[in-house]
Amino acid sequence: MLRRCRASGFTLVEALVALVVLSIGLLGVAALQFTSLKANHGSATRTQAVYLVYDIIDRMRANPASANNHDYDIGFGDTPTGTTIAKTDLIAWRQNMTQSLPGGSIVPTGSVNLDAVAKTVTVSIKWDDTHADVTNTTGTPATTDIVTFSVVTQLSN
Repeated sequence: MLRRCRASGFTLVEALVALVVLSIGLLGVAALQFTSLKANHGSATRTQAVYLVYDIIDRMRANPASANNHDYDIGFGDTPTGTTIAKTDLIAWRQNMTQSLPGGSIVPTGSVNLDAVAKTVTVSIKWDDTHADVTNTTGTPATTDIVTFSVVTQLSN
């Protein structure tokens, strides 16, 4: 009579190897999802910055006399004060910025500069985009995480 040789424990090893391979795959999917969420956050903040830039430009077009008078001109470090339409527009614009864009190492801020000769206005917004940086794994802001978005447009003919 011939005896059959049994390989005991072989299916257990196969199951453990399959479990390890599956775990590595699931970790990869989780990392991909995390990277996608960070990129989506960056895209959303850039979209919000575009909205904010065109918001102040539309406010300037609605009040051309004050715009041509340089009442809307403001630097990054300046704080708008006053009760004129232009100043209340700037105050509301800055408040919308701090509410809509992420803070971090800097408070979101913006600048407006009218070139009266060329009839163009340059609007810039600056914010900390650390949360959207897919290469930043530490969570501390790097100098490359400060984003400045600028638009130059003509106000009138």
